[in-house]
Amino acid sequence: MEKIDSKENFIRFIQQYQNLVFSICLKLTGDYFAAEDLTQETFLSAYRHMENFTGPAEKAWLCRIASNNCIDYLRA
Repeated sequence: MEKIDSKENFIRFIQQYQNLVFSICLKLTGDYFAAEDLTQETFLSAYRHMENFTGPAEKAWLCRIASNNCIDYLRA
């Protein structure tokens, strides 16, 4: 995937990975509504930090953000 540097690329990025991120959040939390919120938080966090991402593995990067968000949610 090309660098996520434009609005259109980020929209494609969301469409490509939204089901994966949601399923990770649902599996980790067991709560449908929390998983929806955490999915949104994951993409917001990715958007805020995408200029720091330079690697080729955006899928792994996004999954790590999702799992970290879920861990933080479960700790709270």
